Amino acid sequence: MKIKFGLKPGINHVFIPVYVNGKGPYNFTLDTGAQKTTISSALVDELGLETQEAIGEKYEHLKEKRNLKRVEASLGVGAEELISDEVWAMDLVFSIKAKGKKIIQSSESNGKEVKRVAQPAIRRIIKTTKSGERVIEPTKGVIGYSTLKNYFISVNYRTRILQLEKNNTGFTYNNQEQLQEFEYICNTHLVGIPVTINGDGPFPFVLDTGAGGTTISKKLHEKMDLPLSDIVVKAIGVHGAQETRMAIIDQMIVSSNTYENVSAVIIDESIIGPRANEIENGILGYNIFRDKELIIDYINQTCAII
Repeated sequence: MKIKFGLKPGINHVFIPVYVNGKGPYNFTLDTGAQKTTISSALVDELGLETQEAIGEKYEHLKEKRNLKRVEASLGVGAEELISDEVWAMDLVFSIKAKGKKIIQSSESNGKEVKRVAQPAIRRIIKTTKSGERVIEPTKGVIGYSTLKNYFISVNYRTRILQLEKNNTGFTYNNQEQLQEFEYICNTHLVGIPVTINGDGPFPFVLDTGAGGTTISKKLHEKMDLPLSDIVVKAIGVHGAQETRMAIIDQMIVSSNTYENVSAVIIDESIIGPRANEIENGILGYNIFRDKELIIDYINQTCAII
């Protein structure tokens, strides 16, 4: 199955039209970094979907802060129903409390072209609630690992075509020799790929289509003693937001591709999600994929950036 996708203005997330119980379509984010396929709480309420308690101590924080629940729903793209082992319901809006600050989830490769709240691209995803609170509402849902693990996927950022196949019979791609085996980070759902930074490494980084830009852990940044940009940014994740700085990487080699002068947001992975503290090195996001085709073969555990 091939479908056209768009990029969410301001945050550069891949979004695709998804039907929920035959209604829609609604814009969902394709997020290879997300553990579960998730529907926003607002859409769950709008559609009157039944929910159940999410069981597990590791989810307690999300249950309290993001209203995490399990939900029964059938999701489809086009005429095809998606295979999903589990679907969550969760609040997917983020409060804007730092008035006048630079609110970003992405930055361009030279570290200067930063998305600001004042720009139209960001304004389009900011909503004002009845109480007057300004929030970012980036998506109606997320297609995550609990669905994607059943597929071969190709995300072609050049053509804006997403291909999802249940087996390799219908999966077409060129340069098959560039596919390389990947390992899941610390036995999580996160796809790890080796990255060389300024000639050192390799360091396993996470492939994340839900990341608007590349991030680097505080620990690796300190180890590499990378120079800092003078830009202060606000990074946003499931667990909250934090102000941080950007590191400048002279050279980064990923999957036979060489990138120069890469900006990476220095981030505390604990804001990203339930098991994100297991991300030791960093996350590869939009500024790595923007002119490429990202392939992840979950069935045979191989991947490539071509």
